[in-house]
Amino acid sequence: MDQLRAIGYFIKVAELGSFTKASKALGVPASSISRRLQDLEAELGVTLLNRTTRVVHLTELGQLYLERVRPTVDDLRYANQLVKEHLSAPKGMLRISSVASYGEYRLVPALKRLRQRYPELVIDLDLTDRLTDLTTNEVDIAIRATASLPERAIARRLNTNECVLVAAPDYLAQHGEPTCIDDLRHHYTLLYRGPDRIIDWQARTSSGWVEIKTKPTFVCNIGKELVNEAEAGRGLALVPSWGVREQVADGRLRALTIKDGTLALSRNDAAGTYLLYQQPKYRLTKIKVAVDFLIEELAEVPA
Repeated sequence: MDQLRAIGYFIKVAELGSFTKASKALGVPASSISRRLQDLEAELGVTLLNRTTRVVHLTELGQLYLERVRPTVDDLRYANQLVKEHLSAPKGMLRISSVASYGEYRLVPALKRLRQRYPELVIDLDLTDRLTDLTTNEVDIAIRATASLPERAIARRLNTNECVLVAAPDYLAQHGEPTCIDDLRHHYTLLYRGPDRIIDWQARTSSGWVEIKTKPTFVCNIGKELVNEAEAGRGLALVPSWGVREQVADGRLRALTIKDGTLALSRNDAAGTYLLYQQPKYRLTKIKVAVDFLIEELAEVPA
């Protein structure tokens, strides 16, 4: 039995929870995967997977085995790639996942410059607010706006997600300019939808944090659309400063100041935009040059 191949099949089935999905991902018949895993279980003398007609679950020993073998298989894969890439220019597929708003505004332009410098890199970019598990090897680099950092990843902070309250001059002419927290409750607002909820505004005041309930007229998980709505005069928007620099500079939007509090989308001071990657992958030429380049291009705070 080719034990290393069987272990690879086991890891993919465990990650996807399905022989059918693993078959599609690996390009191998599901029956072949099943036979290989039966041989592996027979050789180990244990049951690694509980099989039902639709779902596959790890046994307790299967979970323990997965935790032990996956890092070893990853290290072997990295070692093979490292040897192949030695003394060669960065090339091959680079899989990047990024939160959509930041990806559109900041990452995509930086990736264009990265490709100009390293034309043999192939960028596979996924703009999504869905959380990505770097340990599954589906993504090489992830960019996330978060305050909760994954334990098994290197996190390089790109910015603090400092927010600015903006509105179009036409909106302010019609509805007036808010100057305090209480004013905001009577204005039309444009709110961001996170992965699991609508994100209400927060204000740090002299007496502590306050949540601000407003009158939203538009809710969206794409920051660019909130900015477009604000430019159209449909309400106030609280967005990261990096997303509205040009609009404020040329007068399409006005930056507003609230005198009795500092506005934010999160009460966690650790919140920000982070570039995430796994340390073993950093030894690969394509990952190293991409990480270093993006940090140099995008970091607005000490990384």
